[in-house]
Amino acid sequence: MTNHNLVLYPKNPAWGPSSLAPLADVLKAIGLLGVERSHGLYGTGPEYLGLITYLGCSPQVALGENEAATTIRINGIFDAPQFVHGANLKSPRCPQCRKTLAMPAASLRANRNLHCDHCGHEGNACGFDWRRSAGCARVFIEISNVFESEAVPGEQLIACLDAASDESWDYCYVRKAPG
Repeated sequence: MTNHNLVLYPKNPAWGPSSLAPLADVLKAIGLLGVERSHGLYGTGPEYLGLITYLGCSPQVALGENEAATTIRINGIFDAPQFVHGANLKSPRCPQCRKTLAMPAASLRANRNLHCDHCGHEGNACGFDWRRSAGCARVFIEISNVFESEAVPGEQLIACLDAASDESWDYCYVRKAPG
């Protein structure tokens, strides 16, 4: 994973495909994925800029085959849900009362239970709202070189993922700590 990533994942953390090949085939068919650089790592496809919406007036998008170019990695299938987050991790909101939990979140695991001091709700970390700073799943699609809130997956891409998996998908931003 590079320093800044847009990460797509199914909202149901327990869902995992029997194989990544059909998911990759669908993403190739719609033009998100380009040439496979190594196992599970792809360059951007011809429709990348139509499927990922960059926001702002002059985003820096590095396309092509050079080492600094944006890549797309299909990561998984993990036996159990994994919690993906980075240095930009925010304290989560309670799914019950929507208030923010005050907690250090650096060493979270997907199977950890959290407790809301505001309303008393207790639940799995995957069920809390991480405000686009973390995701919990058995499979992830990681798009490199996307800064926080710089780009979002387009409706066509999300609809394609939903249809291909029969699951709803979401996204977050993960920033790796420097060094």
